[in-house]
Amino acid sequence: MRRLVPLLALLALALGLSAPTAGAEPARAAVFSGTGVWVDIWDALHKNPVSVVTTAQQQGVSVIYVETANAKSKVDVVNPAPLKQLVTLAHAAGIRVVPWYLPGFQRPKVDQRRLVAALAIGGAEPVDGIAVDIEATYVKNPKLRAQRAAALLTWLRANYPKTPIGAITPSPVNMYWPIFPWAEVRTQADAVLPMCYSPRRQSSSQMYTMTVGCVTRARTLTGDPALPVHLISGLAGGLSAANLDAAARGARDAGANGFSLYDLATTTPSGWAALSTWTAG
Repeated sequence: MRRLVPLLALLALALGLSAPTAGAEPARAAVFSGTGVWVDIWDALHKNPVSVVTTAQQQGVSVIYVETANAKSKVDVVNPAPLKQLVTLAHAAGIRVVPWYLPGFQRPKVDQRRLVAALAIGGAEPVDGIAVDIEATYVKNPKLRAQRAAALLTWLRANYPKTPIGAITPSPVNMYWPIFPWAEVRTQADAVLPMCYSPRRQSSSQMYTMTVGCVTRARTLTGDPALPVHLISGLAGGLSAANLDAAARGARDAGANGFSLYDLATTTPSGWAALSTWTAG
């Protein structure tokens, strides 16, 4: 058996197959698949778990992404009681719950502590995974910022080896981080969730092209053509019906594993139709 492993590795190289990555565990990556909805700490819905779960259930949504805090929050978890209820209600409805936290990378120990707190919001009812929102630029040194983001992902995986981890990233098409830890995203996270937001007014054709590019570019930058990608389009309230549809078709045609709109509070009937378009495939 000891000799068999190297032989298989050599065979994979000969066939042009890449070795599986540390983060590419199918069962964990599946947590981020399907359609989703997003609730942040500024939403009134953050305090209304019944409404969030009811809407998600009515729209056939697979997973609820809920923000627990950000780097500027005064507490580790904002409104913990409603979040605990959200986890219970969502699971009863067959819907996954993934908390997300936006670290500032200024105080690494605080960021670690708040990720631990996010994972514990369900109490005895465990959440289904965790997502790290890698976008804040409070640390102005690009290299240091990227190093700390990479270190946070590495720490999270080391301490929670079986937990599904998602990396929320800026749009890889319109990336504003000059240095980004794509290698660590590939090895430590199970899925990438790029914020593929429209940067300006654009046609539905441009929206489609940009969305396709977000999926393919994320896979190129990580060097993993099979990288699980849950594409986040938005901002939902500012997109026309045509652009919402274009985003859904782009994500579908590019082979995204999941699709959602930021955020639930601003999703219109056209937005729900877009989610249905992606689901219909």
